[in-house]
Amino acid sequence: MSNILITGATGFIGSHLSDFFLRKNHNIIAHGSSIESINKFKENLRNNKLNTKKIEFWHQDFLDNKWNFPDFSKIDYIIHTAAATKIREGTLENYDKFFNLNTLATKILARKALNDNIKHFIYFSSGQVFGIPPSFPFTESTPKNPINIYGFTKFFGELVIRSFGSLGLNFTIARPFSVYGKGQYNIVSIIKDKILNDELLTIFGDGTQSRAFTHVKDICEAIGIILNNPKCFGEDYNLSGPKEYSVNELVNLISKKLKKEPKIIRKESDVNELKRNIADTMKIRNLGFVNKISLEEFIEHELI
Repeated sequence: MSNILITGATGFIGSHLSDFFLRKNHNIIAHGSSIESINKFKENLRNNKLNTKKIEFWHQDFLDNKWNFPDFSKIDYIIHTAAATKIREGTLENYDKFFNLNTLATKILARKALNDNIKHFIYFSSGQVFGIPPSFPFTESTPKNPINIYGFTKFFGELVIRSFGSLGLNFTIARPFSVYGKGQYNIVSIIKDKILNDELLTIFGDGTQSRAFTHVKDICEAIGIILNNPKCFGEDYNLSGPKEYSVNELVNLISKKLKKEPKIIRKESDVNELKRNIADTMKIRNLGFVNKISLEEFIEHELI
């Protein structure tokens, strides 16, 4: 039984990780940036009939100048998922927010982890750090040339983690790609809601941009393999789905399931957006990881 601090535990990936490790009998210190998000998280835990006696809560806005830390002496591992993640909000006006959450907060946590002898620090980065690679699918060794503020600030976070690794921090970098699942507000749920409600669906560009969608439960399984695994110390892993889907293909799959035609309008994107985003996952698969849930299965059985 271990004690795991999960930052961003009230968010989509963090909440699923909390559920995953609680069911494996670990104790969780769940971080949330607001009292409201923590209360909603508590309600979801009760609804899922999880043992709330094995979870503590840490309320801390990472944008605040002063942090009130929990007792790090009893924490074994940190899984750092908290971040500013909405790519289309990565504008000049929001630069400080993205930098402070994705880079500066990572530095503060990594320093604290090293000083307090945390056994393993897992940093959630993003496939956006690669930008537009020379070929697909790309690997962990592909050069990283981000093209938007989100990608840059997550890449800065990777460099911060590696710098503390040079000072003795046991770390691993995990890069999830286009994570989805029930309850997630993302392109999948947006398309579903727009079609169901007979609302206009905005598609940026020609809709041929594609993503390798990865189910959140598969992400949790991968982190379960990585956590406290000495083979993973100092390593980075791409956590990608095995198949690409264009926006147009995604719309067609969802509209077919709902048996309704979408009302589409097209606009040019106002941020730099990747045309493709799929990785070679051989490195994590060599540790025994297998993608178990396909996008088609999710749309068929969990979408509505």
